[in-house]
Amino acid sequence: MNWLGRVDALPFSCHTIRIKATNPMRSIVTKLNESYKQQASYWSGSVFEDVVNFSTDYKGKWGEELLRDIIKDYTDIPVQWDEDSNTSNDDGVYDLFWFLHNGKKRRVEVKTSGRTVAKGKAIGWQHENVYFSDDKWDKLVFLDYDANDVIYITVVNYDQLVKDNMIDLSLFGKKGHQRKNEEGKAKVDFSMKSIQRGIDAGVTFKYDFNNPQDEQLGLFLINKLGN
Repeated sequence: MNWLGRVDALPFSCHTIRIKATNPMRSIVTKLNESYKQQASYWSGSVFEDVVNFSTDYKGKWGEELLRDIIKDYTDIPVQWDEDSNTSNDDGVYDLFWFLHNGKKRRVEVKTSGRTVAKGKAIGWQHENVYFSDDKWDKLVFLDYDANDVIYITVVNYDQLVKDNMIDLSLFGKKGHQRKNEEGKAKVDFSMKSIQRGIDAGVTFKYDFNNPQDEQLGLFLINKLGN
């Protein structure tokens, strides 16, 4: 239908046209662009600036490979990464693995998030689809990075995050919630307060690229992943 010049021909409706300004479309687009520009400028110059532009899948893959490389460079843990094959594992849901001296397989699930920015304001970090039922992993690692070139590495054991087969985030001062209509999956959101609780509990390491503490990072990884 050609709508030009046909306003008087519109069918009856209980709604009315409400145009508040001249050329409102321009105003809407300009305002929206400014909002998104603020988010882009938040990451400007950061070591993570390129990462935030990756697709969700690539961000996850990037995080998995990043942790693999960190473990290889900072420890002697014989870590292995099979890229996307974790989707078809028959012994759990995990991204990295290695074998302990007793032959047991150590399974590590990795979750990666950049800090969420809304209307130019930094909020927190969001992690989707954290599996918590049926002992699907042994260690869970959260990689949470920020525009100030800081990354928070959190390592928890299965029994620290799962109690009575339910997600338990009390370690971080939060309540765990199962995703609606998705049994065994949770969405885990961290605020700066949650991150600080992790640091205080000794499960989170703050790594600052501008003030690196490499030896301490290596000791943290060995302590949390090497047993």
